[in-house]
Amino acid sequence: MRKIKKFFSKSLYLELWASILAALIIGVVSYTILEKLNYKIIDSKWVKTNYVPAKTEEAITDLQNYIDENNLSSDDALEIYYWCKRHPLFYFYMQKDGKIVYNYYADYTSDDETTIAEYDRELLENSNLNYLYTFKYTIHLSDGDCTLRGFEDFQFALMSIIQNINFILCASMVIIIITILVRKKIHYIKEVTSGINILEGGDLNYNIPVKGYDEIANVATSLNSMRIAVIQQMENEKKALQANNSLVTALSHDLRTPLTTQMGYLEILKEHHYNSPEEMDKYLSTALDTCHQIKEMSDRLFEYFLAFEPNPKRADDALDEYDGMDFFMQIISELTPPLMEQGFRFDVKEPSESFTIKVNADDILRIFNNVFTNIDKYADESSPVEISFVKDETSAIVAFTNTIRNEPRKNESAKIGLISISSLMKRQGGSSLTRTSNNKFTLELKFPVIS
Repeated sequence: MRKIKKFFSKSLYLELWASILAALIIGVVSYTILEKLNYKIIDSKWVKTNYVPAKTEEAITDLQNYIDENNLSSDDALEIYYWCKRHPLFYFYMQKDGKIVYNYYADYTSDDETTIAEYDRELLENSNLNYLYTFKYTIHLSDGDCTLRGFEDFQFALMSIIQNINFILCASMVIIIITILVRKKIHYIKEVTSGINILEGGDLNYNIPVKGYDEIANVATSLNSMRIAVIQQMENEKKALQANNSLVTALSHDLRTPLTTQMGYLEILKEHHYNSPEEMDKYLSTALDTCHQIKEMSDRLFEYFLAFEPNPKRADDALDEYDGMDFFMQIISELTPPLMEQGFRFDVKEPSESFTIKVNADDILRIFNNVFTNIDKYADESSPVEISFVKDETSAIVAFTNTIRNEPRKNESAKIGLISISSLMKRQGGSSLTRTSNNKFTLELKFPVIS
Protein backbone atom coordinates (compact mmCIF):
# COMPACT_ATOMS: atom_id res chain seq x y z
CA MET A 1 0.00 0.00 0.00
CA ARG A 2 2.86 2.35 0.85
CA LYS A 3 4.52 1.63 -2.51
CA ILE A 4 1.28 2.43 -4.36
CA LYS A 5 0.91 5.68 -2.40
CA LYS A 6 4.53 6.59 -3.14
CA PHE A 7 4.03 5.86 -6.86
CA PHE A 8 0.99 8.14 -7.13
CA SER A 9 2.65 10.85 -5.02
CA LYS A 10 5.51 11.27 -7.52
CA SER A 11 3.43 13.53 -9.76
CA LEU A 12 0.79 16.16 -9.11
CA TYR A 13 -1.14 14.87 -12.13
CA LEU A 14 -1.19 11.33 -10.75
CA GLU A 15 -2.14 12.62 -7.31
CA LEU A 16 -5.00 14.69 -8.75
CA TRP A 17 -6.38 11.86 -10.88
CA ALA A 18 -5.97 9.38 -8.02
CA SER A 19 -7.82 11.78 -5.71
CA ILE A 20 -10.65 12.23 -8.22
CA LEU A 21 -10.87 8.46 -8.83
CA ALA A 22 -10.86 7.70 -5.09
CA ALA A 23 -13.52 10.35 -4.44
CA LEU A 24 -15.72 9.01 -7.27
CA ILE A 25 -15.39 5.43 -6.02
CA ILE A 26 -16.33 6.50 -2.50
CA GLY A 27 -19.22 8.56 -3.90
CA VAL A 28 -20.57 5.69 -6.07
CA VAL A 29 -20.26 3.14 -3.25
CA SER A 30 -21.98 5.51 -0.84
CA TYR A 31 -24.77 6.22 -3.34
CA THR A 32 -25.29 2.47 -3.92
CA ILE A 33 -25.56 1.84 -0.19
CA LEU A 34 -27.95 4.77 0.28
CA GLU A 35 -30.09 3.59 -2.64
CA LYS A 36 -30.45 0.15 -1.07
CA LEU A 37 -31.48 1.89 2.13
CA ASN A 38 -33.89 4.01 0.07
CA TYR A 39 -35.68 0.92 -1.30
CA LYS A 40 -35.93 -0.52 2.18
CA ILE A 41 -37.52 2.71 3.39
CA ILE A 42 -39.99 2.77 0.47
CA ASP A 43 -40.99 -0.85 1.04
CA SER A 44 -41.15 -0.43 4.78
CA LYS A 45 -44.34 -0.93 6.79
CA TRP A 46 -44.20 2.66 8.03
CA VAL A 47 -44.49 4.06 4.48
CA LYS A 48 -47.36 1.76 3.54
CA THR A 49 -49.38 2.01 6.74
CA ASN A 50 -48.54 5.51 7.91
CA TYR A 51 -46.97 7.81 5.34
CA VAL A 52 -49.14 6.97 2.26
CA PRO A 53 -52.49 6.85 4.12
CA ALA A 54 -51.68 10.11 5.88
CA LYS A 55 -50.79 11.86 2.61
CA THR A 56 -54.00 10.45 1.02
CA GLU A 57 -56.17 11.67 3.88
CA GLU A 58 -54.47 15.05 3.62
CA ALA A 59 -55.28 15.26 -0.12
CA ILE A 60 -58.92 14.18 0.38
CA THR A 61 -59.38 16.73 3.15
CA ASP A 62 -57.85 19.45 1.00
CA LEU A 63 -60.17 18.48 -1.91
CA GLN A 64 -63.25 18.53 0.31
CA ASN A 65 -62.29 21.91 1.72
CA TYR A 66 -61.78 23.21 -1.83
CA ILE A 67 -65.22 21.96 -2.86
CA ASP A 68 -66.86 23.49 0.20
CA GLU A 69 -65.10 26.84 -0.16
CA ASN A 70 -66.09 27.12 -3.83
CA ASN A 71 -69.56 25.49 -3.40
CA LEU A 72 -68.84 23.07 -6.25
CA SER A 73 -71.47 20.77 -7.70
CA SER A 74 -71.37 17.80 -10.06
CA ASP A 75 -71.38 20.22 -12.97
CA ASP A 76 -68.07 21.91 -11.93
CA ALA A 77 -65.63 19.33 -13.34
CA LEU A 78 -63.39 22.09 -14.70
CA GLU A 79 -62.83 23.55 -11.20
CA ILE A 80 -62.00 20.07 -9.87
CA TYR A 81 -59.58 19.66 -12.81
CA TYR A 82 -57.76 22.82 -11.70
CA TRP A 83 -57.36 21.39 -8.21
CA CYS A 84 -55.94 18.17 -9.66
CA LYS A 85 -53.36 20.12 -11.65
CA ARG A 86 -52.03 21.44 -8.34
CA HIS A 87 -51.88 17.89 -6.96
CA PRO A 88 -50.19 15.86 -9.72
CA LEU A 89 -49.61 12.78 -7.50
CA PHE A 90 -53.35 12.23 -6.83
CA TYR A 91 -55.40 10.45 -9.55
CA PHE A 92 -59.16 9.78 -9.16
CA TYR A 93 -62.62 9.80 -10.72
CA MET A 94 -65.92 10.88 -9.15
CA GLN A 95 -69.23 9.10 -9.71
CA LYS A 96 -72.72 10.28 -8.72
CA ASP A 97 -75.94 8.38 -9.33
CA GLY A 98 -74.12 6.06 -11.79
CA LYS A 99 -72.76 8.98 -13.79
CA ILE A 100 -69.11 10.08 -14.02
CA VAL A 101 -68.86 13.72 -12.89
CA TYR A 102 -65.03 13.88 -13.04
CA ASN A 103 -62.57 11.65 -14.90
CA TYR A 104 -58.79 12.02 -14.42
CA TYR A 105 -58.25 10.83 -18.00
CA ALA A 106 -59.99 13.88 -19.48
CA ASP A 107 -58.51 17.32 -20.08
CA TYR A 108 -61.46 19.59 -19.26
CA THR A 109 -59.70 22.65 -20.72
CA SER A 110 -59.35 21.26 -24.27
CA ASP A 111 -61.37 18.05 -24.73
CA ASP A 112 -64.89 18.41 -26.14
CA GLU A 113 -67.99 16.84 -24.58
CA THR A 114 -67.93 13.90 -27.02
CA THR A 115 -64.35 12.99 -26.10
CA ILE A 116 -65.05 13.34 -22.40
CA ALA A 117 -68.16 11.15 -22.75
CA GLU A 118 -66.06 8.49 -24.52
CA TYR A 119 -63.52 8.55 -21.62
CA ASP A 120 -66.36 8.17 -19.14
CA ARG A 121 -67.81 5.21 -21.05
CA GLU A 122 -64.43 3.44 -21.20
CA LEU A 123 -63.92 4.00 -17.49
CA LEU A 124 -67.29 2.42 -16.65
CA GLU A 125 -66.77 -0.52 -19.03
CA ASN A 126 -63.21 -1.35 -17.79
CA SER A 127 -64.30 -2.61 -14.41
CA ASN A 128 -61.40 -5.10 -14.56
CA LEU A 129 -59.05 -2.21 -13.78
CA ASN A 130 -60.55 -1.65 -10.36
CA TYR A 131 -57.50 -3.28 -8.78
CA LEU A 132 -55.52 -0.10 -9.67
CA TYR A 133 -57.66 2.07 -7.41
CA THR A 134 -56.27 1.94 -3.91
CA PHE A 135 -58.71 4.21 -2.10
CA LYS A 136 -62.47 4.94 -2.04
CA TYR A 137 -64.10 7.90 -0.32
CA THR A 138 -67.42 9.75 -0.20
CA ILE A 139 -67.19 13.41 -1.24
CA HIS A 140 -69.87 15.96 -0.45
CA LEU A 141 -70.82 18.21 -3.36
CA SER A 142 -73.30 21.06 -3.18
CA ASP A 143 -75.88 18.99 -5.06
CA GLY A 144 -75.33 15.74 -3.14
CA ASP A 145 -72.79 13.09 -2.25
CA CYS A 146 -70.59 11.26 -4.77
CA THR A 147 -68.12 8.40 -4.69
CA LEU A 148 -64.39 9.18 -5.20
CA ARG A 149 -62.13 6.36 -6.22
CA GLY A 150 -58.50 6.47 -7.40
CA PHE A 151 -54.80 5.89 -6.68
CA GLU A 152 -51.83 7.96 -5.58
CA ASP A 153 -48.09 8.20 -6.34
CA PHE A 154 -46.85 9.39 -2.93
CA GLN A 155 -44.60 6.36 -2.49
CA PHE A 156 -42.80 7.03 -5.80
CA ALA A 157 -42.51 10.74 -4.94
CA LEU A 158 -40.94 9.89 -1.58
CA MET A 159 -38.47 7.61 -3.34
CA SER A 160 -37.56 10.40 -5.80
CA ILE A 161 -37.01 12.86 -2.94
CA ILE A 162 -34.74 10.42 -1.10
CA GLN A 163 -32.86 9.70 -4.35
CA ASN A 164 -32.25 13.41 -4.90
CA ILE A 165 -31.06 13.78 -1.31
CA ASN A 166 -28.75 10.78 -1.75
CA PHE A 167 -27.32 12.22 -4.97
CA ILE A 168 -26.71 15.62 -3.36
CA LEU A 169 -25.06 14.00 -0.33
CA CYS A 170 -22.76 11.79 -2.43
CA ALA A 171 -21.89 14.61 -4.85
CA SER A 172 -21.09 16.82 -1.88
CA MET A 173 -18.95 14.04 -0.44
CA VAL A 174 -16.97 13.75 -3.70
CA ILE A 175 -16.44 17.52 -3.83
CA ILE A 176 -15.41 17.66 -0.16
CA ILE A 177 -12.90 14.79 -0.55
CA ILE A 178 -11.30 16.37 -3.63
CA THR A 179 -11.29 19.78 -1.91
CA ILE A 180 -9.57 18.33 1.17
CA LEU A 181 -6.86 16.66 -0.93
CA VAL A 182 -6.34 19.73 -3.13
CA ARG A 183 -6.45 22.01 -0.07
CA LYS A 184 -3.62 19.98 1.44
CA LYS A 185 -1.45 20.63 -1.63
CA ILE A 186 -2.42 24.32 -1.67
CA HIS A 187 -1.38 24.63 1.97
CA TYR A 188 1.95 22.97 1.13
CA ILE A 189 2.47 25.38 -1.79
CA LYS A 190 1.78 28.27 0.61
CA GLU A 191 4.26 26.73 3.06
CA VAL A 192 6.95 26.51 0.36
CA THR A 193 6.16 30.09 -0.76
CA SER A 194 6.45 31.28 2.84
CA GLY A 195 9.81 29.49 3.08
CA ILE A 196 10.99 31.25 -0.09
CA ASN A 197 9.97 34.60 1.41
CA ILE A 198 11.95 33.76 4.56
CA LEU A 199 15.01 32.89 2.46
CA GLU A 200 14.57 36.11 0.47
CA GLY A 201 14.55 37.96 3.77
CA GLY A 202 18.08 36.70 4.46
CA ASP A 203 17.44 33.81 6.88
CA LEU A 204 19.38 31.11 5.05
CA ASN A 205 19.21 28.78 8.07
CA TYR A 206 15.51 28.13 7.44
CA ASN A 207 14.92 24.64 6.05
CA ILE A 208 11.87 24.33 3.78
CA PRO A 209 9.97 21.16 4.77
CA VAL A 210 9.90 18.40 2.16
CA LYS A 211 6.58 16.51 2.08
CA GLY A 212 6.04 13.72 -0.43
CA TYR A 213 7.76 13.04 -3.72
CA ASP A 214 5.91 15.21 -6.26
CA GLU A 215 7.01 18.32 -8.17
CA ILE A 216 6.40 20.61 -5.18
CA ALA A 217 8.56 18.40 -2.96
CA ASN A 218 11.26 18.43 -5.67
CA VAL A 219 11.12 22.24 -5.70
CA ALA A 220 11.50 22.28 -1.89
CA THR A 221 14.45 19.86 -2.10
CA SER A 222 16.11 21.96 -4.82
CA LEU A 223 15.60 25.15 -2.80
CA ASN A 224 17.18 23.52 0.27
CA SER A 225 20.13 22.32 -1.83
CA MET A 226 20.51 25.78 -3.31
CA ARG A 227 20.31 27.28 0.18
CA ILE A 228 23.10 24.98 1.42
CA ALA A 229 25.19 25.80 -1.66
CA VAL A 230 24.72 29.54 -1.09
CA ILE A 231 25.69 29.17 2.58
CA GLN A 232 28.78 27.19 1.59
CA GLN A 233 29.69 29.75 -1.04
CA MET A 234 29.24 32.60 1.43
CA GLU A 235 31.40 30.77 3.97
CA ASN A 236 34.08 30.16 1.34
CA GLU A 237 33.96 33.81 0.30
CA LYS A 238 34.15 34.84 3.94
CA LYS A 239 37.16 32.60 4.51
CA ALA A 240 38.79 33.86 1.32
CA LEU A 241 38.17 37.46 2.38
CA GLN A 242 39.56 36.80 5.84
CA ALA A 243 42.59 35.06 4.36
CA ASN A 244 43.03 37.90 1.89
CA ASN A 245 42.83 40.49 4.66
CA SER A 246 45.26 38.51 6.79
CA LEU A 247 47.68 38.10 3.89
CA VAL A 248 47.50 41.75 2.87
CA THR A 249 48.01 42.82 6.48
CA ALA A 250 50.93 40.43 6.94
CA LEU A 251 52.55 41.35 3.61
CA SER A 252 52.10 45.06 4.30
CA HIS A 253 53.89 44.64 7.60
CA ASP A 254 56.55 42.34 6.13
CA LEU A 255 57.19 44.56 3.12
CA ARG A 256 57.60 47.69 5.24
CA THR A 257 60.73 46.39 7.00
CA PRO A 258 62.82 45.41 3.94
CA LEU A 259 61.63 48.47 2.03
CA THR A 260 62.69 50.73 4.89
CA THR A 261 66.06 48.97 5.08
CA GLN A 262 66.53 49.11 1.31
CA MET A 263 65.64 52.82 1.19
CA GLY A 264 68.11 53.51 4.00
CA TYR A 265 71.01 51.79 2.29
CA LEU A 266 70.17 53.32 -1.07
CA GLU A 267 70.13 56.77 0.57
CA ILE A 268 73.59 56.02 2.04
CA LEU A 269 74.88 54.96 -1.36
CA LYS A 270 73.30 57.97 -3.06
CA GLU A 271 74.93 60.36 -0.61
CA HIS A 272 78.24 58.40 -0.77
CA HIS A 273 78.25 57.96 2.99
CA TYR A 274 80.68 55.07 2.97
CA ASN A 275 84.36 54.92 3.80
CA SER A 276 85.65 52.24 1.42
CA PRO A 277 84.70 50.17 -1.62
CA GLU A 278 84.27 47.18 0.69
CA GLU A 279 81.70 49.09 2.75
CA MET A 280 79.88 50.13 -0.46
CA ASP A 281 79.76 46.50 -1.60
CA LYS A 282 78.34 45.54 1.78
CA TYR A 283 75.56 48.14 1.46
CA LEU A 284 74.82 47.00 -2.10
CA SER A 285 74.69 43.36 -1.00
CA THR A 286 72.28 44.20 1.82
CA ALA A 287 70.04 46.21 -0.54
CA LEU A 288 70.06 43.30 -3.02
CA ASP A 289 69.08 40.87 -0.26
CA THR A 290 66.11 43.05 0.62
CA CYS A 291 65.15 43.08 -3.10
CA HIS A 292 65.05 39.27 -2.99
CA GLN A 293 62.89 39.37 0.13
CA ILE A 294 60.44 41.77 -1.53
CA LYS A 295 60.34 39.56 -4.65
CA GLU A 296 59.60 36.47 -2.57
CA MET A 297 56.74 38.25 -0.80
CA SER A 298 55.28 39.51 -4.08
CA ASP A 299 55.50 35.96 -5.49
CA ARG A 300 53.54 34.72 -2.49
CA LEU A 301 50.91 37.37 -3.12
CA PHE A 302 50.65 36.31 -6.78
CA GLU A 303 50.32 32.66 -5.77
CA TYR A 304 47.55 33.54 -3.35
CA PHE A 305 45.39 35.27 -5.95
CA LEU A 306 46.12 32.48 -8.42
CA ALA A 307 45.02 29.88 -5.86
CA PHE A 308 41.62 31.50 -5.43
CA GLU A 309 40.99 32.21 -9.09
CA PRO A 310 37.29 31.38 -9.73
CA ASN A 311 37.78 29.85 -13.18
CA PRO A 312 41.12 28.01 -13.16
CA LYS A 313 40.64 25.93 -16.35
CA ARG A 314 42.82 27.09 -19.20
CA ALA A 315 41.56 27.30 -22.77
CA ASP A 316 42.64 24.42 -24.98
CA ASP A 317 44.71 26.68 -27.21
CA ALA A 318 46.82 27.69 -24.18
CA LEU A 319 48.03 24.08 -23.75
CA ASP A 320 50.86 22.41 -25.66
CA GLU A 321 51.80 18.76 -26.14
CA TYR A 322 55.03 17.47 -24.58
CA ASP A 323 56.78 14.18 -24.11
CA GLY A 324 56.05 13.68 -20.41
CA MET A 325 59.32 12.19 -19.21
CA ASP A 326 61.57 14.52 -21.21
CA PHE A 327 59.59 17.58 -20.08
CA PHE A 328 59.53 16.65 -16.38
CA MET A 329 63.16 15.49 -16.28
CA GLN A 330 64.31 18.76 -17.86
CA ILE A 331 62.55 20.78 -15.13
CA ILE A 332 63.81 18.47 -12.38
CA SER A 333 67.39 18.69 -13.69
CA GLU A 334 67.17 22.51 -13.51
CA LEU A 335 65.69 22.69 -9.99
CA THR A 336 67.60 19.97 -8.12
CA PRO A 337 71.22 21.32 -8.29
CA PRO A 338 70.70 24.20 -5.78
CA LEU A 339 69.17 21.78 -3.30
CA MET A 340 71.87 19.17 -3.91
CA GLU A 341 74.47 21.78 -2.98
CA GLN A 342 72.66 22.06 0.40
CA GLY A 343 72.98 18.29 0.96
CA PHE A 344 69.71 17.00 -0.53
CA ARG A 345 69.68 13.73 -2.44
CA PHE A 346 67.12 12.70 -5.08
CA ASP A 347 66.06 9.20 -6.03
CA VAL A 348 64.25 9.33 -9.41
CA LYS A 349 62.30 6.26 -10.55
CA GLU A 350 61.35 6.47 -14.23
CA PRO A 351 58.27 4.71 -15.69
CA SER A 352 58.56 1.70 -17.95
CA GLU A 353 56.84 3.42 -20.90
CA SER A 354 56.68 6.94 -22.31
CA PHE A 355 53.62 9.18 -22.36
CA THR A 356 52.43 12.45 -23.86
CA ILE A 357 50.79 15.27 -21.91
CA LYS A 358 49.08 18.52 -22.91
CA VAL A 359 49.90 21.32 -20.44
CA ASN A 360 50.91 24.94 -20.11
CA ALA A 361 54.69 25.15 -19.61
CA ASP A 362 54.58 28.30 -17.43
CA ASP A 363 52.05 26.73 -15.09
CA ILE A 364 54.08 23.53 -14.77
CA LEU A 365 57.19 25.51 -13.99
CA ARG A 366 55.32 27.36 -11.20
CA ILE A 367 54.05 24.03 -9.86
CA PHE A 368 57.52 22.49 -9.69
CA ASN A 369 58.99 25.69 -8.22
CA ASN A 370 56.40 25.44 -5.41
CA VAL A 371 57.19 21.74 -4.95
CA PHE A 372 60.94 22.27 -4.63
CA THR A 373 60.44 25.36 -2.43
CA ASN A 374 58.41 23.20 -0.03
CA ILE A 375 61.16 20.55 -0.14
CA ASP A 376 63.72 23.23 0.72
CA LYS A 377 61.62 24.44 3.67
CA TYR A 378 60.19 21.25 5.16
CA ALA A 379 62.18 18.21 3.95
CA ASP A 380 64.90 16.51 5.99
CA GLU A 381 68.07 16.46 3.85
CA SER A 382 69.42 13.41 5.69
CA SER A 383 66.91 11.19 3.80
CA PRO A 384 66.62 11.08 0.01
CA VAL A 385 63.69 12.71 -1.75
CA GLU A 386 61.92 10.09 -3.87
CA ILE A 387 60.52 11.14 -7.24
CA SER A 388 58.47 8.43 -8.99
CA PHE A 389 56.41 8.21 -12.15
CA VAL A 390 53.36 5.97 -12.60
CA LYS A 391 51.34 5.71 -15.80
CA ASP A 392 48.03 4.00 -16.51
CA GLU A 393 45.59 4.17 -19.44
CA THR A 394 44.26 7.65 -18.69
CA SER A 395 46.77 9.48 -16.53
CA ALA A 396 50.37 9.90 -15.41
CA ILE A 397 51.25 10.55 -11.75
CA VAL A 398 54.40 12.32 -10.57
CA ALA A 399 54.92 11.65 -6.84
CA PHE A 400 57.34 13.45 -4.49
CA THR A 401 58.00 11.78 -1.12
CA ASN A 402 60.28 13.25 1.58
CA THR A 403 60.94 12.92 5.29
CA ILE A 404 59.56 15.85 7.28
CA ARG A 405 62.03 18.01 9.19
CA ASN A 406 61.47 18.47 12.90
CA GLU A 407 61.47 22.21 12.31
CA PRO A 408 61.10 24.12 9.02
CA ARG A 409 64.33 25.36 7.49
CA LYS A 410 62.74 28.79 6.90
CA ASN A 411 59.89 30.75 8.44
CA GLU A 412 56.51 29.40 7.38
CA SER A 413 54.73 31.35 4.68
CA ALA A 414 50.99 32.00 4.34
CA LYS A 415 50.62 28.23 3.72
CA ILE A 416 49.03 28.60 0.31
CA GLY A 417 51.71 26.82 -1.71
CA LEU A 418 49.74 23.57 -1.84
CA ILE A 419 46.53 25.47 -2.66
CA SER A 420 48.38 27.18 -5.48
CA ILE A 421 49.64 23.81 -6.76
CA SER A 422 46.07 22.43 -6.69
CA SER A 423 44.72 25.42 -8.59
CA LEU A 424 47.50 25.26 -11.19
CA MET A 425 46.89 21.51 -11.69
CA LYS A 426 43.19 22.19 -12.31
CA ARG A 427 44.19 24.65 -15.00
CA GLN A 428 45.73 21.67 -16.86
CA GLY A 429 42.71 19.44 -16.30
CA GLY A 430 44.63 17.49 -13.67
CA SER A 431 44.60 17.26 -9.89
CA SER A 432 46.89 17.06 -6.85
CA LEU A 433 46.79 14.92 -3.71
CA THR A 434 48.77 15.15 -0.46
CA ARG A 435 49.12 12.65 2.38
CA THR A 436 51.25 12.30 5.49
CA SER A 437 52.17 8.97 7.09
CA ASN A 438 54.94 7.93 9.50
CA ASN A 439 56.70 11.29 9.28
CA LYS A 440 56.63 11.01 5.49
CA PHE A 441 55.01 13.62 3.27
CA THR A 442 53.85 12.70 -0.26
CA LEU A 443 52.60 15.01 -2.99
CA GLU A 444 51.05 13.44 -6.10
CA LEU A 445 50.51 15.39 -9.34
CA LYS A 446 48.05 13.68 -11.66
CA PHE A 447 48.13 14.66 -15.35
CA PRO A 448 45.78 13.39 -18.06
CA VAL A 449 47.74 11.64 -20.84
CA ILE A 450 47.11 11.73 -24.56
CA SER A 451 48.91 8.51 -25.40
